[in-house]
Amino acid sequence: MLLTANWRDWYHFRHQQECFKSGTAFEDYASKVLDRFHDDYVNPAPSGTLGDGGCDGLADSGTIFYACYGQRPARSAERELAAKINSDFARGLSQWDSFHTWKFVTNAPAGPESLKALTGLQQSHGPSAERPLTIRLVNTEKLWVEVVGTLDVAVLNALFPGAPGAENVELSDLLPLLDALDSNTVIVETGARVLAVPAGKMDFNELPDASRLEFNAGRLLAPRIDRWYEELSDPGLCDVHGEKFRSMYQDAHAVTAVPAEVLERLYVSVAGTNFRMDGKRANAAFAVVSYFFDSCHIFEMPPTNEDGPEVETPNAFTH
Repeated sequence: MLLTANWRDWYHFRHQQECFKSGTAFEDYASKVLDRFHDDYVNPAPSGTLGDGGCDGLADSGTIFYACYGQRPARSAERELAAKINSDFARGLSQWDSFHTWKFVTNAPAGPESLKALTGLQQSHGPSAERPLTIRLVNTEKLWVEVVGTLDVAVLNALFPGAPGAENVELSDLLPLLDALDSNTVIVETGARVLAVPAGKMDFNELPDASRLEFNAGRLLAPRIDRWYEELSDPGLCDVHGEKFRSMYQDAHAVTAVPAEVLERLYVSVAGTNFRMDGKRANAAFAVVSYFFDSCHIFEMPPTNEDGPEVETPNAFTH
């Protein structure tokens, strides 16, 4: 089931929960996500008196060295962190000669003492040093931005099962279409045909300017929606969806007479709650709803004379 737009916040919250853990619990979490981030990540097992050589992971053919430290409750937490930075670096430097990048991953807040320790190491191993190194402190937010937040949804779901899905979406068989539009919205087809909008329909239904802009953005994807329906084995599915849209529109219109509120209910029925938190998902929702608006399945058509031109009548939202 395709995830709704709020997955980002949900996974970030789960990441923060893991980062609140102390000691080895946080260190195990950091190692787990680094293992999924690097395809060659290896965490050496302690070996007798040698221990693990101060190493909590090697990656990129041994050129990146990780040391992980979960904060422990202590009165002198800041001094303990500074000492840990110095001791882990010294052990790694003395026992591993393959790395050129050393990263210290921690959930402990870095104060002045720990930052002095870090910058001291950076200056001692600058470009002109006998062994120049890139030395970085990775806090929990950097761990999210640089590692966890870059992982594919499938990997994130394996790390944090139970992400909010799209069970509330009424047209669940439209989710593959949304997924296809999500992944390609940045591409604008050359010569793409934008569906002709029935004259006066947006005026007649009093769509606000913001909704018209959303529709105009979504209409650029109309040729893809046409193609998606044409490639289906069920040639009647578009009409089935059109009838469902008409029913959802009537239900929404029975609740509110405000056009923008009706549209919002249709968007949520298609793309799930919080869909606006994901720009691509929002544009996909605009595309699908505008498609059925233009094909006259939702909202009302302006009345016409027998000869065809529109006539002035009260609009659909002032009955």
